[in-house]
Amino acid sequence: MEERVVAAALQEYGRTGWSGFTMDAVARRAGVGKSTLYLRWQSKEALIRYAIEQHSKPLTFTDNGSLRKDATALAAGLMRYFLSPAGWASLRITMDEAAEPTGLDNVHAYLVTMHRDAATALFQRAIERGELAPDAPIRTITEALYGTVLMHILALTAAERATAAEHIEDNVAPIVELLLTTITATTPDTTRAQARRAIFGKL
Repeated sequence: MEERVVAAALQEYGRTGWSGFTMDAVARRAGVGKSTLYLRWQSKEALIRYAIEQHSKPLTFTDNGSLRKDATALAAGLMRYFLSPAGWASLRITMDEAAEPTGLDNVHAYLVTMHRDAATALFQRAIERGELAPDAPIRTITEALYGTVLMHILALTAAERATAAEHIEDNVAPIVELLLTTITATTPDTTRAQARRAIFGKL
């Protein structure tokens, strides 16, 4: 029963956002009584917080040996997550919290940390391998990757999202190629100042 309620909560939040999210709607979608929900969760904040935490685990990626392979794995993981009910609900939470306080600021902080830590570790490995300049702006690179993946998904219709979910790697390949063309270091003897102008001047 709990998993049915959690799934219903994610679907309802993804559909309505904070303003339309109610325990009544979740109960109807899950096919349970509202009183049953309150026996387990004291408020709608507690319910959606639990649902997000259960289905939004910290991203972890093994070292694939190259920036291209690591970035492809991260982009594919992001797209897979954002296409899921939990990912869609997390986007709504982020937008709702940015617009006005909803009481979900701790959930928002959890989501930001979850994604930022995984990306930081990935790009730090690339610096250590010499694939990125030592002073590469990791936060900017991370935002560029996340933003591009997210905009790609938002531009898709519902039918296109269903198709994209079956061809994740094909969808992220052009995104990764664009990112790598922009950020990868040029030659080993390029000075740091030259590298910054050449690699990051247009960011």
